[in-house]
Amino acid sequence: MPQNDQEHASGSCCPQWCVVEHDPARGEDDWLHVSAPLDVTSRVAALLTMSVDPVTGQRDGPWVMVGEDEFSPGQVRHLGRALSELATRACEPTGHHAAG
Repeated sequence: MPQNDQEHASGSCCPQWCVVEHDPARGEDDWLHVSAPLDVTSRVAALLTMSVDPVTGQRDGPWVMVGEDEFSPGQVRHLGRALSELATRACEPTGHHAAG
């Protein structure tokens, strides 16, 4: 069971989206917070990741991983808007081209 919004023995707090069962005995591996995957296509999943140093509290992330690629949340928002714009254009009526 994830320890969302609770401090675990290493002293770092889990973000609400983290599904990792933390165990401080894992050392640095315990610093990583990961979300459940979101299937983008049948072969590609996206997920949130973030590491938090339990001693200093220093964070790296959150990042959105899409396959092997890492994006900032802002980059993903921009990509989402661009994809939505493409979908909107795809639904527009087709224009007729004049024969030349």
